[in-house]
Amino acid sequence: HNLPAPLASLTARCITLAKQPSQSSCSDWLSFNEVNSTDEMGAVERAWLYLQQQVEKQPSWDNLKQVLSQVLSAPYPVPFWLLKLCKREDAAATIRICTQYSNLELAVQLSIGLIGAVSGRETADYGLLNSLQSNQPPVYLPYSVFDQVLFQLKGKQDRASRDLYQELVAETTSHFELLSRVTQDYELLHSNKLSSVAMAT
Repeated sequence: HNLPAPLASLTARCITLAKQPSQSSCSDWLSFNEVNSTDEMGAVERAWLYLQQQVEKQPSWDNLKQVLSQVLSAPYPVPFWLLKLCKREDAAATIRICTQYSNLELAVQLSIGLIGAVSGRETADYGLLNSLQSNQPPVYLPYSVFDQVLFQLKGKQDRASRDLYQELVAETTSHFELLSRVTQDYELLHSNKLSSVAMAT
């Protein structure tokens, strides 16, 4: 079951319309497509809503990646709904694509969000079943992806990049401290269980 139009070209049309809203020719294609929208919506809002509806019909990672790559390459601000779907489907790959298109601010934001999700903040938003706890299955973080972000930031000289670098380093350091505590708790819990089994036998 294919989507009505290639998502990359549909995304490009939305971006063109957003940048040139007064050009009626840019929105002609909208009249040929059914958009579940209200009458108060302008052409730009209707275009993005139509794209959102098409993506949500089949939100595979391939489709999300296609739309995200098109938005980042424009460059154009990533819509909230798209970011929400992407980070839930594959947060690490989303960060990697943001890094690839040099949107390092968003890459850091998502990296910190993912670390937070593993630590127990907004866990479900990042597609995780559980957070890092001694009595739960282990949760892994894509450290190689974070390293790519930090590597790109380190090569830049501006103040904003330095601040982002320090922010991500601080967050990963804090996570390693949490990981150490959880590991110790797990080992203690595990040794207590073994002791209980030994005593029972």
